[in-house]
Amino acid sequence: MKKEQPHTADVPPPPIAAVPKIEVLAPDQYNELGDGDYTVTAAGYAQGLWRDDGTASQPTDVLSLQPDGTWQTRPAGTAGNFERCKKTAAGAVYRPIGSDGKTWLVGMATETPNT
Repeated sequence: MKKEQPHTADVPPPPIAAVPKIEVLAPDQYNELGDGDYTVTAAGYAQGLWRDDGTASQPTDVLSLQPDGTWQTRPAGTAGNFERCKKTAAGAVYRPIGSDGKTWLVGMATETPNT
């Protein structure tokens, strides 16, 4: 006699489900600009983002952090203040309008598997 699988609603989640996960960007998304600054390729994060001209973001675009903390993208090769970041041990640091605005830390791994 074959035993029926319990309904999903009747089965508690496994303990691992309670362990928090932090999604971060990968180090191979950095694009060195040669002056100590970087841009970051949008890659899989392009979906659901938009460029400033209203067109859909592309995976090859670079991330553009707006002064209010929202994301947009720009075509690859763009390197304005909103696209530039510093690579630090803590992650990517953005400061779109310099000392007149906010500074943002974005989670960025220093190494990843399966590259």
